[in-house]
Amino acid sequence: MSASTFRPPRQARSAATLDRIVQAAEELLAERGFDQATVDDIVARAGSSKGSFYSRFADKEALLAYLGGECMARAKATWAEQFDPERVASAPLAEVIDEFVGRMLDEYRESAPVLRALILEARLHPGNEFERMTDDLDAHVRNTLAALLAARAARGQIGHADPAQAARVGMLLMDASIREAVIFATDRDRPLTVPAAELRRELTRAFLGYLRSVDPPA
Repeated sequence: MSASTFRPPRQARSAATLDRIVQAAEELLAERGFDQATVDDIVARAGSSKGSFYSRFADKEALLAYLGGECMARAKATWAEQFDPERVASAPLAEVIDEFVGRMLDEYRESAPVLRALILEARLHPGNEFERMTDDLDAHVRNTLAALLAARAARGQIGHADPAQAARVGMLLMDASIREAVIFATDRDRPLTVPAAELRRELTRAFLGYLRSVDPPA
């Protein structure tokens, strides 16, 4: 697999073509999924050509790697802001966790087609670049969350004895729930469907309860 192969544009016109290809790919990922979205489909939707596509990407996997890399870069910037020590230092823990859950919901919802494709490809091909990308982001968020929880534990705001483990298991709980509710939700009337506002509220309560927070939500 040549997932890392991407040739960046050098001119404005070429950049505009890349933007159209990316937009078309994201639309088709949402409509059909990665397996069913062919290069022919993508370039037709983009109003481009296969020559233009292959001048930028070695294959469809390389395009997915590019989309995933852009998605991961945005997510890392988001989480750096979310867990900025100065920004959250004086905020109540319940507020911080509520924002954390809300950001996860928003990020997963906005990037659902790309994340769904990355997750499925990682499962189908363990050890590939897509799995490394998702693992890298998970570790980044978990480590920043662990640092925040360690600071709150030192101030006596949570009763959980192991902040690092709390971050690991808390991330697992939140990630698994939100993946199922957002990324892999195909029917809004399924039995376990929960409206977005209620899901955010209840996941926040669940996480704070697991942490044994002394600052519960109202």
